[in-house]
Amino acid sequence: MNILLGSLLAVAAADTLWLQNDRLRLGFDPGNGSLLALTDRASGQSFVGGRSATAIWRLDRLGPGDSSVVPGSARSFSWHVLPGDGRGLALVWGDFGLNEAPGLHVTATVRLLGDSALSEWRIVVDSPGALAIEQVRFPRLARIPPLGRGEELAVPRWMGALARDPATLLGGGPDGGGRRLEWAYPGTLSLQVVALYRRGGAGLYAAADDTLAYRKTFAVWGDSDGARGYELIHPLENPASPRTQWAPPYAALLGTFQGDWITVAERYRAWGTRQSWARESRLSRGRVPEWLLRTGMWVWNRGRSPGVVPPALALQRALGLPVNIYWHWWHHGPYDTSFPDYLPPREGVDSFRAGVAAAHAAGSRAMVYMNQRLWCTGTPSWSREHAARWAVKEKDGRVREETYNTFDPQPCATMDVTTPFWRAKYAGIADTVLDAYGADGIYMDQAVQSLVCWDSTHGHPVGGGNYWMGGFRGLAAQIRAAAGRPVLLAGEGAGEPWLPELDLMLTLQVSQERYTDPGSGWEPIPFFQAVYHAYGVTYGSYSSLVMPPYDELWPAQFAPAEPLKLLDTRFRRQFYLEQARSFVWGLQPTIANFRASQLADRPEETAYLMRLARIRARALDYLLYGEFLRPPELRVASVDVDLSRVSIYAARRGGPTVSAARYPAAIAGAWRAEDGSVAIALASIVAEPTSVSFAFDPAAYGLAGGGHIERIEERGRRPFGEFSSAVVPIALALPAGGAYILEFRRSRQR
Repeated sequence: MNILLGSLLAVAAADTLWLQNDRLRLGFDPGNGSLLALTDRASGQSFVGGRSATAIWRLDRLGPGDSSVVPGSARSFSWHVLPGDGRGLALVWGDFGLNEAPGLHVTATVRLLGDSALSEWRIVVDSPGALAIEQVRFPRLARIPPLGRGEELAVPRWMGALARDPATLLGGGPDGGGRRLEWAYPGTLSLQVVALYRRGGAGLYAAADDTLAYRKTFAVWGDSDGARGYELIHPLENPASPRTQWAPPYAALLGTFQGDWITVAERYRAWGTRQSWARESRLSRGRVPEWLLRTGMWVWNRGRSPGVVPPALALQRALGLPVNIYWHWWHHGPYDTSFPDYLPPREGVDSFRAGVAAAHAAGSRAMVYMNQRLWCTGTPSWSREHAARWAVKEKDGRVREETYNTFDPQPCATMDVTTPFWRAKYAGIADTVLDAYGADGIYMDQAVQSLVCWDSTHGHPVGGGNYWMGGFRGLAAQIRAAAGRPVLLAGEGAGEPWLPELDLMLTLQVSQERYTDPGSGWEPIPFFQAVYHAYGVTYGSYSSLVMPPYDELWPAQFAPAEPLKLLDTRFRRQFYLEQARSFVWGLQPTIANFRASQLADRPEETAYLMRLARIRARALDYLLYGEFLRPPELRVASVDVDLSRVSIYAARRGGPTVSAARYPAAIAGAWRAEDGSVAIALASIVAEPTSVSFAFDPAAYGLAGGGHIERIEERGRRPFGEFSSAVVPIALALPAGGAYILEFRRSRQR
């Protein structure tokens, strides 16, 4: 049997049901619906192994064990062409012989999206009856062959992560049989897409087009022989309830592309920026507090106001730009064991209010830490307020707990943001902090995450669904309504559904080396910024010149002998790397654990920090409001960078761990302003002069008509040259710790 849809081209192979256009080719077994081929037609690259077919769905039953319904269990299968242009196909399985669901049948529809290299996949489970389905895995791709040298895996894990060696990453595991990786959306995944590709070759694009932020999980795994797998997992609402039909209210997307993770971001951006979260983002609607937009630097300090406010104001005087305060450990109890018993401030109400007032008098603003979802179970309030009732529950009814504190490992429950009880509790504390204490904003730690709750008394469906985002929207609205004035709400991580609710998102991955094993196989990429930079403000890093602080309320026996000890200058390049990433990737700059003495004790590092901030302040059309573009490929030497892995908890009990890695001596970012002008941001990460060169193609950046180039420096602008429609060779001599922005602007039309 040889059946061809979506094309008039002849096909020689037999026994295959083909669905194809000029860019993408899908092949299915007409006898059982298995996927036989998913091929990029431009390159001929196949993403389905030829030795075995792929069953494209699986229904996982609710309950113990691994009890699933699979296509191979069906005793009947049929297919038909979808009405329309012949670019769609329906695959139908039935007669599963299940007593609890005698009429069960599953329909998968696959449709080519016009002439693109994308296909849309939908699934409907009809007549499941009393069959309790916990989750549906669809689509599933097994036996994806290795793509060869230059293979990469790009995942928008919050800011973004890139694995340059997926073969090693996925081929490990405790038994050498392969490793499985999963990422939840909305939450850990800031975007609904993952991509596996070969640099210079073809890639697999796997996404969803869910505009309502339903809970789902993207999974990638490796087999012992190097083959890969991918699946999208959809948890069902109320899985134990009988139903007549289930279908996710969105489609999965599978396709191919030629390029890299930036190509993927550009494709996703074309869809994502048309959705309501982009149109209604607080930045797009002009709802972000004006002082946030003017921020020249964030100082992330901890503790009582004398160690927080004066250092920030000292840096503000030296910098000459607004410095705002990101304030941890202001609260009454110890960090990570006393939430949400934040009040009163540990230094007392009057002293804390005086500290905030001193910041305001100098033109600085302060947002304070309040974890958005944790209630530590050892606090008196946990029992007194019967908080367990409103906590997230596991399937067995247990309270879901998390433990973070290395020095005093006490569990904290995750609270259900959909419940009026928890929203009232959190919003009430926020109102005191904002209204009575005068703070300017709340940093809502762990806000950009979602959880699955199984408590049927909370008023939401149990299991899957999109109730978590509805709960968060309610909480944000409650806080803002009570404030009665513009206040800032920030969250940890980044995520597209939160753009209409949060003014600011913390993307710490620029400092990944400080808290992650350098052998993890991942490196940070600005995936989220590449899609949504113009729609939301991001900031943050662990970038610091000292050992991390130790909470004075933690156990004394683990306290360091010399608090905030200066790090060795051998880690200067690590500090430069973190600050350079923030600069060229469009984040608001941040320094952690800053003291005024560092201006004298570490003059090179603090001068570098301020240099980048001053240049950024002259280029906000690009680095605050601009659209991410593909940066040019720099010709620059690579250098060794000593890395200290030490953060609040990482490597603290045994001291910092030290490693080294190779990085380019300078990095670049590219941005387009609203008027079409283009900027290339460049920053050195070394304390010696270095040479950088690259080729600038005006046509690639939409500037084919020619124009002039200016160099934006710390102290102003100066002419750099002109460009025509031809490729421009650019050569720069960067001084020690040097940074510039080259602005390419069209000539004014007469």
